[in-house]
Amino acid sequence: MRAALAGTTGNAVLMGVAEVGTPIGWVLLPGLLGVSARPRVAALVSAWAGVLVVASVLVPVIPGHRSDPQALLASTLSLTAVPLLAWARRRTRTASVTRAAGPTDVAVFTVPAGPGSAALAVCGSPGEIGAAVPLRGGGLLALVGTVTGAALDTPAGRRAIEQTFRRHARPAASPQRLAGVLDQAVRDLAPAGHLRATIVRVDRSGAVEAARCGSPDLITVAADRAALAGVPAGPALGSTRPAGSTARAGSTARAGSASPGGGATPSPVTGRRVAAVAAAVADAHGERWVRVLDQVAADDDPAGAARRLTRGPRGGRRTGPALVVDPGPPSRA
Repeated sequence: MRAALAGTTGNAVLMGVAEVGTPIGWVLLPGLLGVSARPRVAALVSAWAGVLVVASVLVPVIPGHRSDPQALLASTLSLTAVPLLAWARRRTRTASVTRAAGPTDVAVFTVPAGPGSAALAVCGSPGEIGAAVPLRGGGLLALVGTVTGAALDTPAGRRAIEQTFRRHARPAASPQRLAGVLDQAVRDLAPAGHLRATIVRVDRSGAVEAARCGSPDLITVAADRAALAGVPAGPALGSTRPAGSTARAGSTARAGSASPGGGATPSPVTGRRVAAVAAAVADAHGERWVRVLDQVAADDDPAGAARRLTRGPRGGRRTGPALVVDPGPPSRA
């Protein structure tokens, strides 16, 4: 939001210094900034651009926007349309995310994933982080994980992590790049906090790749058998130090060891089904491990499988989030 407002202000100053009086010079950049932002931010950008236009007319220290009625009307109509276009863009992007039926203590959202589909289950368990962003062309970027640390494990802290992921989840973004962005976000929000996460990317053809950052391994299903995917694990995000810094005594950080993405190495994942579970999948006797494998392979519907994966051990409180991806056509599930 601050960047959009700063860009709008800078554009007005530049137009005034250059003595540009055409409405398009004053409105084009604010319009582009507004349309690419959330509807509320777009409304604020439009309002601020309108204030700057009026100020340039009423206080013409430097010649600015033309004051003839047609020019003002053109700018007013353009700035009014910006929040509407931002709202339409956001609605189009989120229309493909739907809420699946389920019990009240778990929310399951389904979303296209290449030629197939995916489901994300969240249940409000402590430290839960979960987000799924559909991409243009039918791809998907998803984040599942947990945060630790008093400053990070708060509603505001978890929401900030998820919003950071959504802002940077773009078609060209790789899991490693997103891991690096989230790593920096954790450092900024809570230097003592950690984010254990798995980032999954599905492209428009259905190819899946994932990066693990201190989280449990992914699970894949081939035929009716489930097994670990074997994706290499990097350190938890926020647990390493930026290059050139010195680790404090007693810290889990490693001086100078942080690479872009916190050391996460994206790897391709194959199978008719791919699942990422933030909670541990094994206990002292292996019971949790066996149960998770059975749950991943059991349901034909990815939403049902994701819902099953949030069940707590021995009927206890649900733990999440859980992501299930069927990258092929729905009929293959």
